[in-house]
Amino acid sequence: MNTLNGYEKFEKLMADFIPKFVNPIAKQKLDDPSFSSTQNDMEFIIFNGFSEISSSLDTLRLIELFIKTNPPEENGINYSNYLTYHVHNYLQEMYILKERLKTYSKKIQRKYNKVIDEEALKTTVESLMKIVLEALNCITGDSGVRNLHVHSEKFKDDELNWLSSTTFLANFHDEFKIQSKIAYETAKNKWQNTVENNNKELNKLIDIYFNTIYTIISVDGKVILPEEYTKHLTKPRKETS
Repeated sequence: MNTLNGYEKFEKLMADFIPKFVNPIAKQKLDDPSFSSTQNDMEFIIFNGFSEISSSLDTLRLIELFIKTNPPEENGINYSNYLTYHVHNYLQEMYILKERLKTYSKKIQRKYNKVIDEEALKTTVESLMKIVLEALNCITGDSGVRNLHVHSEKFKDDELNWLSSTTFLANFHDEFKIQSKIAYETAKNKWQNTVENNNKELNKLIDIYFNTIYTIISVDGKVILPEEYTKHLTKPRKETS
């Protein structure tokens, strides 16, 4: 039997934990599609935080696939705009992921520090995030990913800039068409390798992250909410013969 990695183990933990809380909501939405719930209870804080991180990871994998794939020629898509769009989205999603990892670990720390040794928990979470942020900054370079939508300084890349220039000129001068094709393949190969390697390293980092969160919120493979924690730990175990 294969051993689950840190992310897979946490994913299964969530899959086993959340249905009993979601099922009543699902039934109400069947009766009334406009029904909505605030989902501010701890069980949803745990699940929704994981779901947001999982969504970012899925998006990063999808972007990797898009970068590897040429745009359909029949749609007349500009190759330069296509590649630049996905690279910018990739960097933006890395920034979002970093913020979600920080937010989730802080929420878990804040909710569980009354039932777990506060200093030990604080040290664990701070050490975890130090590893996470340093590793993410190494992966993305330039001291971390910038939020391209809110910072005035835009992302710059020599290969993408050259691709943009030659693509524009190729529309007016035939001699630049070959240059444009070469520039696209060069930029594409660079970012394909970069994103693929980054995602591999990111997966290792995510395993460490969720292994740590797993030890905080679960006992014997089951999520223990903060209000249940002390009761669960003081409950006498059944003797085995």
